[in-house]
Amino acid sequence: MNENNSQPEGVSSSRAIEIIGQFRSKCILVVGDVMIDRYVIGKVERINPEAPVPILHAKEEYRATGGAGNTAKNASALGATTKLISVVGSDRASEELEEAALAEGYEPILIKDTSRATVEKKRYMVGGQQMLRVDFEETHDISPEIEQKVISSILAEAKSIDAILVSDYSKGMLTEGVAAAVLTASKEHNIPVMADVKPTHISLFKGVSYISPNRKEAHEYLGLNQHLQGGVPKEELATKLNDTFQTNVFLTLSEDGIYVQTAETEGVHVPQVHRVEVADTSGCGDTAAVAIVLAKLSGANDTEVAHIGNGAGAVIASKIGAVALTQEELLQIFLS
Repeated sequence: MNENNSQPEGVSSSRAIEIIGQFRSKCILVVGDVMIDRYVIGKVERINPEAPVPILHAKEEYRATGGAGNTAKNASALGATTKLISVVGSDRASEELEEAALAEGYEPILIKDTSRATVEKKRYMVGGQQMLRVDFEETHDISPEIEQKVISSILAEAKSIDAILVSDYSKGMLTEGVAAAVLTASKEHNIPVMADVKPTHISLFKGVSYISPNRKEAHEYLGLNQHLQGGVPKEELATKLNDTFQTNVFLTLSEDGIYVQTAETEGVHVPQVHRVEVADTSGCGDTAAVAIVLAKLSGANDTEVAHIGNGAGAVIASKIGAVALTQEELLQIFLS
């Protein structure tokens, strides 16, 4: 372990403009579990006389795509041409999800499975805080027939894209066969893959181009106890991840930035220099993964990539809900 203890240089505004400006020339394929997020927003002014629970006086309701859809809409909002391959039910919710995806600017390639319902998460919000979340979901593995349709779609789309981003929410789509198809497409077409996956699936992606787990996920990937004596230090975590999974590692550390352990950059901590008032950290991992992939495709070196990933995470942390980061917002944080 040879950590570089010197402070890495930041990204100048002119360099940020150069890198981020190239995002629009990229085409990203997202593969993963998509869902529809519904939000009911209102006020609580009294307690229900029928039971000791608050009554939400609803004022607004809206929908958005979530899960892998959040990854896709971030890639689109950052300027990339974006496609999403996922599995949904044969129901009205799948139609609404497709409508929402198109409105968010990316192309949904949705394979319908009559054995499941489209995943929905409904959140009831008061003053920017969740009062209740209700989930409607099926999480069993997709059938061999549906799996083959997913694989065929991945191999077909891989001919005309610049990178694949796997977005795993453990809803049954990411089988061993689907993972193998992603790696095959990567090898055959020489395109990088970012695996943003759950611990149960990380072993399927050994040798993948990039991973960007947070500290908790990194411990789980390695079967380590994060709470034992404060957990494993970032330097050791990144080195173990790099060795175990033979991949380039961008270890995300929330307000502490990103630790880089790659074939090109061995042991560099890139601190978070963008200070914001944190409102909600949901979706930060999705957004950082997208920003890392797009920055790599745009010619950024690994420390520049980490700085851009830090900037993306900071903007999203200042927002409520899993919302998309626009190219203009990302540029602004490097210009301010």
